[in-house]
Amino acid sequence: MDTVSEPIMALTARLKEVSLKNTAESIYDKVNLVKQKGNDQEAINVLEEIINDLTTDKNELIQITKCYEEEFSERDISDSDINYITRELLPILTSFLPFSGGNSEFISSIGKIFSAETLKILKLLGFNYKEAIGIPLTNLVSQAIQNQSNKFVLNKGSGKK
Repeated sequence: MDTVSEPIMALTARLKEVSLKNTAESIYDKVNLVKQKGNDQEAINVLEEIINDLTTDKNELIQITKCYEEEFSERDISDSDINYITRELLPILTSFLPFSGGNSEFISSIGKIFSAETLKILKLLGFNYKEAIGIPLTNLVSQAIQNQSNKFVLNKGSGKK
């Protein structure tokens, strides 16, 4: 995966676009142009338009900020979460071992990956836990469930229980 995901690149492009739309210079030019015309009602209309545009831009910038926070929060993990994961995940994975068709070498290597030290180092490096760990674990659990289902169907079909 690239270091910058597509959603982040799209957010950055949108942020640039919104930031450049109503710059101080463009607002100053609009105000000066309407002042030169000397029409008070037209000046009021232009100023209202500027205020509405700025309010819209502000709301869009807030939305972009929330999207950035969401994107990056998926990649962050707290120290208490790290401690919980290192304490609880390995026993859960071990319990799935008989069902997943895996072996003890897998659990040993996973144990090293899920050490508190490794997770903290990865966190500092901007590691995307969801993509690198969450998706494979989802696939592992899915595979374990399918293996169990297949065994159940085979046992039921052969008359064993």
